[in-house]
Amino acid sequence: MRETDSIEVDRGASCAHTCTAADTLATAQFDGLREQWYVACTSEELPHDKPLGVRVLDVGIVLFRQRDGGVCALIDQCVHRGTRLSAGKVQNDRLVCPYHGWQYDAEGQVVCVPSIDGVKPVTKQNRYPFRQHALPVQSLDGLVWVYMGNGDASARPVFRMPMRDVKPWQSYYMVNTFDGDIAMLAQNFMDVPHTVFVHDGIFRSSRGEPMEASVVTTPNSVDVTYHDGGDRIGFCLDWLTNPDGVPLEHTDRFIAPNVTRCEYRWGERSGFLIVSQITPLDARRSRVYTYIAYRFRLPRAILRALRPLLHLYTHLVIQQDVRIMRAHRDGLDNAPGFRPHNVRADIVHVAIDRLIDTVRRGEPLDAAQIGEKTVRFEM
Repeated sequence: MRETDSIEVDRGASCAHTCTAADTLATAQFDGLREQWYVACTSEELPHDKPLGVRVLDVGIVLFRQRDGGVCALIDQCVHRGTRLSAGKVQNDRLVCPYHGWQYDAEGQVVCVPSIDGVKPVTKQNRYPFRQHALPVQSLDGLVWVYMGNGDASARPVFRMPMRDVKPWQSYYMVNTFDGDIAMLAQNFMDVPHTVFVHDGIFRSSRGEPMEASVVTTPNSVDVTYHDGGDRIGFCLDWLTNPDGVPLEHTDRFIAPNVTRCEYRWGERSGFLIVSQITPLDARRSRVYTYIAYRFRLPRAILRALRPLLHLYTHLVIQQDVRIMRAHRDGLDNAPGFRPHNVRADIVHVAIDRLIDTVRRGEPLDAAQIGEKTVRFEM
């Protein structure tokens, strides 16, 4: 006999509790940064047989797979006693809490309470009025994405990885945790002047020459085109990237609010592409999913053999950015109330700040800020 009286008592308590997670997301002060798709993990990071706990915008999320490979995402908190669900297990397409064994389906619905159901099979008629908040989720381009907002997730497309399945392009991901928010990291990834100091000798070295760039600000992006065909990147890699000695075409793009794309082209048959997906963990840290795609004129077999070297090279460059962003964060913490002092070379930084601010407020960019400017700085 089902314990209907006790369920009625528990139902009220549970509804008050389960609504907390969803209501917190729904009633929080508006922040347009939540109305976005964010990378929660790579497909390889999410096991097929157990849950994975991640964090996005200071909210714990549990991801788990169905037997058909589909991915589900819930707030990482059992509605019974608040236990972390990602410490549990996946059983018959259900997420099982490690504390009292409550079971959740893909929509966050509690479908089994062992202290009441025992081992009896659960039917649709037996389902409880308890539910955890489920998030929109999708898998694309080797990444798992979640939507943190309350708006229409389908109205906002996911940023697709360029050249992902285009031959002869090859690609891979690197994942790192940075000290810094979206703006700090986007500015770092789009910043050329820092490369001759942070990456001196390994990515770019100072030449004591001026560099000029066109900066175009649109309602949702900042596009930079560098006018310096003699620029070089990489440590003694011209034999790989530019055997014909053609001028380098370098373009960078920030796509609001959290994506940067940096592209280097040497003619039609040689290119190197870096896309950074920035997922804010909390106010101070972010997880960055760096997508590297490349094509060079060497035979495919040789490129496969060189793959570990390319991985090592890009890893070394990114770790230099990880360290400088830690120093940047530490410096900001040393005294409150810091205000940056911008010079003309910081046009890109200022434009990124403005765009992110408009996204956060849910307002369009001021028309006066849209347009093209030229920046000139020494390298």
